[in-house]
Amino acid sequence: MAYQKLQGRRAINVYPQDDVQIPSPSSKLKEGQNDAVVVAYLQDSTTNFFELKVKGGDVVYNTTTGASAKVLKVLTNDLLLSADIFLAVTQNYVIYSMNLSEDGPVLFVGTGGNLNIVTSGGDTVLLTNLPDASYVPIMVKSVQSTSTSCSSIIALW
Repeated sequence: MAYQKLQGRRAINVYPQDDVQIPSPSSKLKEGQNDAVVVAYLQDSTTNFFELKVKGGDVVYNTTTGASAKVLKVLTNDLLLSADIFLAVTQNYVIYSMNLSEDGPVLFVGTGGNLNIVTSGGDTVLLTNLPDASYVPIMVKSVQSTSTSCSSIIALW
């Protein structure tokens, strides 16, 4: 039976990126800072990513710049990412595990415009002309950066 999920218990900022799933805030594995810059890598010499059980498909947020990427490969102190999101040293990051249920969050859009989403059911939909301060009552898997002009997006779990 379907239910309306507009009263979330948890919330997380959404950094649109094509094909990067929105993580649940409860799946946080690690917070830290990168200590080197290599194209499309997160490097942190103080962290053993194997010990943290980071794996391909997990999501990295650069909370300094508001960017996200998917983990493609795990090395001891490095993660190969799907996008080049670390362009300077000592930018803050959070890694989220993607061991989630099929249900995704609903969204709050602070600044309106167009919103290109992939639903939890796998459908790609472009929502056009959303107003400022609006809710999107659709369970969402990801917000695509392509064709999205909305900003200040928050996922409500």
